[in-house]
Amino acid sequence: MRGIFAGLGSALLVVGLAIGTSSAWAQDGLQRFEKELKPQLELKSFTYKTGTAVGASGFVLTDVVAVVPANPATGDKESTVKVDKIAVDELDFDRLKKDAKDDEAPRFAKLRFEGMTGDDEIFTALAPYGVPKVPVDIALDYRIDGKEKVLTLKTLEVSLRAQGKLTLALVVDGISDKSSAMDDGKLRTASLTIDDSGGLLAKVLPAMAKEENTEAQEIVNTALMTIAGFATIQGPPTLKMLDAVSSFIGDWKTPKGPLTLGLKPASKAGLEDLDKIMKPNALVELFGFSATYPGTRLGAAKAGPGK
Repeated sequence: MRGIFAGLGSALLVVGLAIGTSSAWAQDGLQRFEKELKPQLELKSFTYKTGTAVGASGFVLTDVVAVVPANPATGDKESTVKVDKIAVDELDFDRLKKDAKDDEAPRFAKLRFEGMTGDDEIFTALAPYGVPKVPVDIALDYRIDGKEKVLTLKTLEVSLRAQGKLTLALVVDGISDKSSAMDDGKLRTASLTIDDSGGLLAKVLPAMAKEENTEAQEIVNTALMTIAGFATIQGPPTLKMLDAVSSFIGDWKTPKGPLTLGLKPASKAGLEDLDKIMKPNALVELFGFSATYPGTRLGAAKAGPGK
């Protein structure tokens, strides 16, 4: 009996030492970023005011300053990017670290960049169109199921503070986490929301039209006439969706809310079926097209310009 208890005690001691050792070597999300990812950043410097771990694969950084070395893309001069907050809920560190296999794509990421500004030309690209330099917010949330070969993009959102916002979500079958695999991606669902709450179109469109020696309303009218021509052969299901699109375009100066576009193709639909898009209601019945807009006007699609 004494031998049994001695053996049990030795076993517990070994387990205890193993647990203690693994705990000592465990790293949280911030530590992993500092050790595995930060050294790989091709930056002159990368600093932040505060850093907080979020579990084993997440972290939050505040008052981030990144200095990009001079290169042709920056006009051969250094550029600085500042971010108020980088919040990473989870990140596939194993696929991003230096010794990861080249053909293995990161399987998941959920992160947000809040209040991003910079002195690079990209941050003032819209200035000639009357859009002020404002902070940019970016959110990304995706996951690849390598076994089932499914890419789920829950959110890809780009927002110009107080100007406008684009939000994309989609699910694609046939996408592997092996970047070298020749997968046959097939769209299952997709949605795109255009939120022009800050009057972005009203600023950009006139400036673009001026560059083309035309008027903004002429560009709008051309788009509305194109939709009207397409609408003449469509049935009620498709016309309902086209009314939403035409109404949003017609309200370009003062949109009455966001326009949300969706696709949910039938299981048999593919790129080879695009030639069927002109058939009555194929846009809705075959490709699952949808559109919603709070300011939708009945009959707007067929009415064309001026209605």
